[in-house]
Amino acid sequence: MNFRKLVFLMVVLLVQVLHAQSEPMLPELSVKGRTIQEVIPTGWQVLSKASGDLNGDGHEDLVFAAQSPIKEVFEYNDGTENDTLHVSPRILGIYFGKRNGKFKKVLQSNEFIINRNTPTMEEPFKGLQILPNGELQIDFYIWPCRECTTWSSHAYIFKFQNSAFELVEYKESTINRVSGDEMDYSIDFLNKTLKTVIETRNEDDMPEYEETLQKFELDHLRTIQSLGKPFTWEFQQLRI
Repeated sequence: MNFRKLVFLMVVLLVQVLHAQSEPMLPELSVKGRTIQEVIPTGWQVLSKASGDLNGDGHEDLVFAAQSPIKEVFEYNDGTENDTLHVSPRILGIYFGKRNGKFKKVLQSNEFIINRNTPTMEEPFKGLQILPNGELQIDFYIWPCRECTTWSSHAYIFKFQNSAFELVEYKESTINRVSGDEMDYSIDFLNKTLKTVIETRNEDDMPEYEETLQKFELDHLRTIQSLGKPFTWEFQQLRI
């Protein structure tokens, strides 16, 4: 089984388990407020936050991921063993700053900030940031278990345009710690290009690189809302 197929099957397994979890009923974030404390539900923990100008109006905007204090319990079954998974629901909130100093909600996602989906999985959410050009980057790291030999990092980059946060770039890096092989993907959805870089080790343990660049067709850009959860969109043999 080649490296790409192994990674693909691993991600598919994670997605299947993720879909098996029921969607919790989550509270609505406040429509407006002056501080992050005024808009998140009482008792919720802020996992990551960022400030910057997302829509180019010169006012500072606010993005955050927050986690409920209440843990949900799921029965986990991968076909070989049963276990119990304890996770806390999460919310992504995006607010635009106004001239009066208040923030106004423009987006709430109850799906995009994923949680662990197996009892042995490392924390998948690695934070968010507003880039200097006003784009929003959300990062994930997938390591299913400490015994697993493959892990991957993922960066979703969104731009506010056409009245939505559209996915304009996606980056993925997958590493096999046994062979040392590494596969990097960089997708530019605006220019419709997919760059792939494969690093392998030869018999002398020296790195060898193979780089490809391919064009693709895409009718419309995906958004935070239309993506739903990460890793559920099958695109160019990847799960995005």
